[in-house]
Amino acid sequence: MKCYLYCPNIKPKVIANILFISSWYPNKEDPTLGIFVQRHAEAAGIYNHVAVLHVQSDQSISKANIQYSENKTYKELIVNYPKVNSQLPRWANLTKVKQYKFHYNLGLTLLAEKGFIPDLVHCNIMNPVGLIAKYWKRKHQLPYVVTEHWTGYLESDGRYKKSTLLKLLIPSIARRSEMILPVSDDLKRALQKNRIGKNFNVVRNVVDTDQFFIQEKTKTGFLVVADLENSQKNISGIIYSFQEVLYNNPNLQLHIAGGGTDEDQLKSLVEELNLSESIHFHGRISADGINDLLAQSYASVLFSNYENLPCVIVESFAAGVPFIATDVGGIREILHAERGILIPARNQSALVDAMLQTIQTSWDKNTIRAYAVKHFSKASIGKEFDHIYKSILGE
Repeated sequence: MKCYLYCPNIKPKVIANILFISSWYPNKEDPTLGIFVQRHAEAAGIYNHVAVLHVQSDQSISKANIQYSENKTYKELIVNYPKVNSQLPRWANLTKVKQYKFHYNLGLTLLAEKGFIPDLVHCNIMNPVGLIAKYWKRKHQLPYVVTEHWTGYLESDGRYKKSTLLKLLIPSIARRSEMILPVSDDLKRALQKNRIGKNFNVVRNVVDTDQFFIQEKTKTGFLVVADLENSQKNISGIIYSFQEVLYNNPNLQLHIAGGGTDEDQLKSLVEELNLSESIHFHGRISADGINDLLAQSYASVLFSNYENLPCVIVESFAAGVPFIATDVGGIREILHAERGILIPARNQSALVDAMLQTIQTSWDKNTIRAYAVKHFSKASIGKEFDHIYKSILGE
């Protein structure tokens, strides 16, 4: 058994043990949260031994709950522990940090008992789990890389700049990492502008090309797959634009898949506009359900005010369906004319025109899918990770 954790001078085997930890990860309350991290782990596991360790507090339990499973290309250890409740804010915050750290250490020990001792930690989303990666590097001499997804570093979002605490913690986490792996060039530039990290390598999100594929079905309208957070996603703008498209195309349908804080407000808007027969809310649905809706769509749509590089765009490509999106974040890096239409943010007239244009355009679905398979499949992204791991571990 390989032993980088306790014997740092021993050169690792060709196949390394990579431990994924993440601030976001699918859970019973939000099965889609951080699903892109799970897909990255699956991709990395094609070429290396991968385990995912995720720790999360849970209001509904009174003692720790540990679940271990083995998937096709990775192991998964989920540790849920009772949520800290206290009327004393400082005490509560201190206890939360201690419990978070304790249960990550517990998870690391449990994995070691199962024979998994990591050579390298793959940290995902620095706030807050980067604190664990930094701590383990100091205690165990365990190197780590960081994949970053958070839009808060973008100037159009601004949450990082507004947080004194994050500006104290994040640069230190990034500085001690071996490499920062943003999922878009735009996010890389934002991190650099905020002086976060030095050594960068962009590795994009994964799409499961087995789950998302071309189907031959009659086109009936458009699809939106998004968290229903209107301040970012501007779902109301899509609804108003679609209302205009309906004037001359009354049989079109708009399907909205996803959930979020503004779901009820958006449903009320649809009712107020008398569009309930044309606009349908599906909630959070499975990949199979999304793929079926994509097959019925002229295009998938995002009208976001700010973004990073959403997975839903690549999922649409894998299904051979073009995409309409705003020119924000890293979207322009992959959304070219042969695969869809890029429009200005907050420009409803441009969105109306784009919807009409996609209906009238003959798209090459096989070319669209081929792009997704070449650049975003599990095999291609897994190979990118493998090269990075080897460069760090000296293989």
